Amino acid sequence: MSERNASRSAGCLLLTLGALIASGGAYADGIQVTEAWSRPTPPGIDVGVAYFVIDNQGRNDRLVGVSSPVAKRAELHISQMEGGVMRMKHLEAVEVKSGVPTSFEPSGRHVMLTGLKQPLKEGDAFPLVLSFANAGPVKVQVRVRGTAVAGGGGHGADHSKMKQAR
Repeated sequence: MSERNASRSAGCLLLTLGALIASGGAYADGIQVTEAWSRPTPPGIDVGVAYFVIDNQGRNDRLVGVSSPVAKRAELHISQMEGGVMRMKHLEAVEVKSGVPTSFEPSGRHVMLTGLKQPLKEGDAFPLVLSFANAGPVKVQVRVRGTAVAGGGGHGADHSKMKQAR
């Protein structure tokens, strides 16, 4: 490789990494996590949520776990309409197909944070580790933005009859 091509390649790599860092994303083994965000929690509520987008440019993978030091537990969940009522189900894993963005968003898949050690406040950020079957752990910074929503971490689901989904 010529010196000029090596310089171009290094420059492209630095621009790509810079864009990834600026977007608040994380990258490992073809997995890129972007747009990680959460809502502030109201006073006295110890439940929160995290949302993000997973872009997989590698081989098919599975998101098999999540963790964060801000909560006692972090779990994969999905909110779905059942009989006219929004219900939440625990997910053991989420398929992450190559070339297809996998979104975690309000009224859909999300990370449920229970036993928050302190309230989530607008403007703060916290770490979240996503564990993939193939790519391994991917650490992302979740930005807290928007307005607090009363009860339930702001995802609109009824926790009273939560079912386990596989």
